[in-house]
Amino acid sequence: MQTVLNTVSLILLFAQSISAMTWTKTWENILQGGPSRWKVDNLEAKQKALRHILGYTQSQGPLKIICPLAGDDPFVQYAWSQGHDVTAIDLVPAAVKVMREQFGGSELDWTKHEKESSTVVWKHASGRATLYEGDMLAKRPELNNEFDAVYDKDSFGALDLKMRQPFCNRLSEYCKGDAIVYIEVKNKESGREFGPPYHVEKVKLMELESFGTVFTHLHSLGEVYPLQMPGMSQTGHILQRRIDGECSSSRDI
Repeated sequence: MQTVLNTVSLILLFAQSISAMTWTKTWENILQGGPSRWKVDNLEAKQKALRHILGYTQSQGPLKIICPLAGDDPFVQYAWSQGHDVTAIDLVPAAVKVMREQFGGSELDWTKHEKESSTVVWKHASGRATLYEGDMLAKRPELNNEFDAVYDKDSFGALDLKMRQPFCNRLSEYCKGDAIVYIEVKNKESGREFGPPYHVEKVKLMELESFGTVFTHLHSLGEVYPLQMPGMSQTGHILQRRIDGECSSSRDI
């Protein structure tokens, strides 16, 4: 069993290294004025996402929200501006830098902490914003059982298929027992077997190798906003972590 886990770990590490190089080059192109690709900076879309989260959560008061593979998504700063505690994780330093700038002020408002596993943690002076610059799949025990909600815009559908299970397992560790997941995915008219982005529907989200082991599907939101991408629509789903949910066998990876 341990040999199998070690082999899977090596495969995932290789996939992650390729992914890191690919996303770094993609962000360089975006920041140099290239196509915006998946980015949606429309504030109304972010406001709508937060309303959905607030409408389904059972938590009272300001929420602790984690945003995996967030890039420079304005949702993070917007949720923070509404009084919530936000944590974002992304591989690409350039994207994390742009996100820090969205908070206004200066770099002096951020404290930099270098950790193991090539991770840099940026903490905002407000005490309510933390940005992890590093691998989403790395174990971070300090985040376990900390979050009331997850905001995921396109991360699941952008991942290599081999990375879905460890991604979902890691999020399940970070979530409190009844945490809400707000997730956006692409619905494609054609080329559904190819990606990223991959075509994702409820059945794919809830496979046992994905969210199905630990989460319950509460609601399909349908199209959450229009895209300027022919043949694709942006759809949303609400999931909830089951209190009795247990991660699948890859939890040690």
